[in-house]
Amino acid sequence: MAAIDRMAIEERGTPGLYLMERAGEGAAQGIFAALPPEKRRRAAILCGKGNNGGDGFVIARRLQEKGVTAAVCLLSRSEELKGDARTNFLLAREAGIWIVECETSDSLKIFFQAEAEADVWVDALLGTGSRGAPRGLIAEAIRELNNHPRKAFIASVDIASGVDADSGQVEGEAVYADATFTMGLPKTGHVVPPGLNYSKRLIVLDIGFPYDLLLNAESEAELLTAALVDSWLPRRERSAHKGSEGHILIIAGSRGMTGAALLCSKAAIRMGAGLATCVCPASLLPIYASSVWEMMTMPAPETDAGSLALETFERIVAQNKQYSAVVIGPGLGLHPATQELVRKVALEIASPLLIDGDGLSAVSQEILAARKHPWVVTPHPGEMGRLMGISSAQVQADRWGCARRLASISPYGTVALKGPCTVIAQREGMMYVNPTGSPAMASGGMGDALAGTIGALLARGMVPMQAAAAGAFLHGLAADLFTQETGAETASAGQAIDRLQQAVSSIRNSCRAFLFPHPLGEG
Repeated sequence: MAAIDRMAIEERGTPGLYLMERAGEGAAQGIFAALPPEKRRRAAILCGKGNNGGDGFVIARRLQEKGVTAAVCLLSRSEELKGDARTNFLLAREAGIWIVECETSDSLKIFFQAEAEADVWVDALLGTGSRGAPRGLIAEAIRELNNHPRKAFIASVDIASGVDADSGQVEGEAVYADATFTMGLPKTGHVVPPGLNYSKRLIVLDIGFPYDLLLNAESEAELLTAALVDSWLPRRERSAHKGSEGHILIIAGSRGMTGAALLCSKAAIRMGAGLATCVCPASLLPIYASSVWEMMTMPAPETDAGSLALETFERIVAQNKQYSAVVIGPGLGLHPATQELVRKVALEIASPLLIDGDGLSAVSQEILAARKHPWVVTPHPGEMGRLMGISSAQVQADRWGCARRLASISPYGTVALKGPCTVIAQREGMMYVNPTGSPAMASGGMGDALAGTIGALLARGMVPMQAAAAGAFLHGLAADLFTQETGAETASAGQAIDRLQQAVSSIRNSCRAFLFPHPLGEG
């Protein structure tokens, strides 16, 4: 974005003052719209001395034009302002905005006391170019803002101050924002931890950058959108029948963990797989057969632990069917024979294969690299750490890098590293980052539902990268729809599964961006 900003101004002749005006105006409109009428009385804006602060002066002026009394705290002397930021400082002062130049801790505290009844606080302190821990008065202002006793709406400009826009790292104090209004394109720091924890909502503003510069931006990853996922999803022909929509084989479940297999199977059916067959330990057949009526079952030899035995492989092969996709792992258990079954399937079954859950404990990088057919793995950070030989904390500190490195071991591989803003990677090309979903999904069975969702899309003929990305998007969206409709703070895997087709319908029926809670680029 720094390069785009420079090119827009220096090569395309777009005035920097125009871009700053558009940025401040867009943020002010978004803030005003987010506040109920009774909360549109008073705004307090914290401005740094850079261009981020310049945006803050525009926001103050635009909010005052809408009838909101605005006050600004400038954390420097006005003589230090330069360029467009200084121009907008002067315009705000001419417009009658109350601007306090805070150069000491005491003056900062006085400003917070004076604005104790503000309905909204705007963080325009540090921009996307800031690095390292905030220092001095900036750090004090962030601390005061986070500890402010009155519940006011907090909006950050471009990125929450204290978050590194390139890496998402937070080395010191950082603003906890209700909404962040960013310019042009989302930044890496918005969607990787810990940075993604510092804003509940992300709104991407069009401020007038030439569109071709945005479209051709050099980037590691692309944020998934409803329109992109919709363009990938297969359409059903009028002549469609169950045989034309794919046959998925699900190898999952064991004694005490039948729910994982059933959730996976139900999700695959709800996601549109024409046929679903679930391989189950023979003694558990009554549970499988009576729980998901739409699926077929394949009772198979089992271990003394109630998990699938190695002989199950011969049972699968004896069916003499070419399944259009195979999912293995959810709830399988860790019995040595069952783990050996996973490895045998991974190396010998040619159908597109998704490995999840306990199946990931059976494989290694060497086994995945040896597979000569398409595969998808869907690890959570702990499982990813085992595959990579590092801790889950190290995975979380470099989610994109870990996903790319694991995918790079094979030209056939796709990695969907689960968690907030799931990242989907292959050896080459753009990675995808999923913006849907929320903390409401932190419940058992969600991974099983995701495996079935992606598996169904594989069975229906989608290429693995798109199937994994679309599956993650729709799975998160389904849970979002449930929480938005019900106001619930949590969503179960079954509740998300029940709304998978509603999620598909939502993106089919709309060509515009969706408005989702944290963390999604809007607009």
